[in-house]
Amino acid sequence: EKSFIIVIALLTILAIGGCSKNEEPATNTTEISITPAPAENTPMSIYKAVLQDKIPFVSTDLNKDLHLSQIKQAISSDENIKARITKFALVDLENDSIPEVILKLAVNDNEDYGYEVLSYIDGNVYGYTLWYRQFMDIKEDGTFSFSGGASDYGFGRIILSEDGYAIDEITYSETIYDSDNTQNISFYVDKENATQEEFTKAINSQSDKKDVTWYDFTDENMEKIL
Repeated sequence: EKSFIIVIALLTILAIGGCSKNEEPATNTTEISITPAPAENTPMSIYKAVLQDKIPFVSTDLNKDLHLSQIKQAISSDENIKARITKFALVDLENDSIPEVILKLAVNDNEDYGYEVLSYIDGNVYGYTLWYRQFMDIKEDGTFSFSGGASDYGFGRIILSEDGYAIDEITYSETIYDSDNTQNISFYVDKENATQEEFTKAINSQSDKKDVTWYDFTDENMEKIL
């Protein structure tokens, strides 16, 4: 009888062991979260990162990096000055198929103080601070008007580099004084000498061009436009 009980016990142990070997391994039901790869570093994505204050831009006026929240530094070191960005526009100023971002600046109560132009160059964003009379009536084709006085004005394009900017004057008038201090005004259309009538006609045609579209400086518009 004892032998019979021992045999039964051994068979039971073997049966249990066999069942364990045939069981399916436990399934791990935990979901693995995969972090998406970063977006490609396109001009638009880098502009957006600058506008969202995530990365700095290079201020060519100060020759140092600034975050957009530090934009006042590009205008003045006066602690009483308060600067803010009110609107932005996207336009190809240099006609090179890479658009620039133009930020409209308000300083204290002056809503038309000037602009900060942001330009993508070789993977970085460079900033250029321009006052209102240097950079007015910006058109969709990237041209704009400038004025240095009643008889010194016109329109042209801007040339941007890592070191700064220059204004390429296309059509303009300028005041010249001769040896006896007599004032003379010269006119140029497409960089060629022109009559006052030809100059006025070219200025009127420039005024008729379509202005850039300005957007309120909001996160929603950044997501939509950039």
